[in-house]
Amino acid sequence: MSTPNLTTETERIRRIYDERAPAYDRAQGLVERLALGSLRRQFGALMSGETLEIGVGTGLNLPFYAPAVTRAAGVDLSEEMLARARERAAGLPFPTSFVQGDATELPFPEAAFDTVAISLALCTIPDPAQALREAARVCRPDGRVVLLEHVIAPARPLAVAQRLLSPLNERAIGCHLDRDTFTLARSLGFSVESVGSRLFDIFQLAVLRPPARATFD
Repeated sequence: MSTPNLTTETERIRRIYDERAPAYDRAQGLVERLALGSLRRQFGALMSGETLEIGVGTGLNLPFYAPAVTRAAGVDLSEEMLARARERAAGLPFPTSFVQGDATELPFPEAAFDTVAISLALCTIPDPAQALREAARVCRPDGRVVLLEHVIAPARPLAVAQRLLSPLNERAIGCHLDRDTFTLARSLGFSVESVGSRLFDIFQLAVLRPPARATFD
C-alpha cells in the first residue's frame, strides 16, 4: 500500500474541518457525555503559565483552563474552527491569541510555553511523531506537555474492532482509531505520567515531560 502524501492529506483534513466547523460543537455532545466524562475538565485543570493548545478547534477546552494560566495561544489547521474559538475566548480572564497553522511546523520560537496541550488531535494529524517533536520544541525545558487522546485499546477484542473501523473513520474525518500515541511519545524520549482514563482505557489523559532538545537534533 502506498503512503499518502502528507501535504495532500493535511490539506484534505483542513477542508474537512472547515466544512464541519458550523456543526462541530453540536456533534461533539454525545461523545462528550458517553466517552470523555470529566476528562476535558481535568485536562483544562492541568494548564498553567503561558499555554499553547495545538489543534484547539472551536475552543471547547478554553472554559476549563485553570486560573494558573497567564496567557493562552491556540493553533489549528482550520480557520473556520478558529473563528469559533475566538468567539468562545471572549471574556476569559487571560489574554488569548489564535493562529492558523500546521502542528508539524508550529509558528512559534523554541521554549515559548510553560504548557503545551493537545486534545483529540494526534489521532488526526498525519504525522503525529513530528507534531510531538514540535510540541517538545516550543515547550520550556521545565514545562509540561498535556495530552488527552483516544488510543488503541489494551483489550484485544476492542483493538481488533478499532483496527477494522479505522479506515472508514480515516476516510470520513481523517481520524485514526488505532494509534498508540503514548507508546509513540515514549519512543521519542518523553516521560509519561498517567492522570486518568475512561471507556476501557481508550481515552487517556497524561502529563508528558519533554525530552532534551538534543534528542531530535
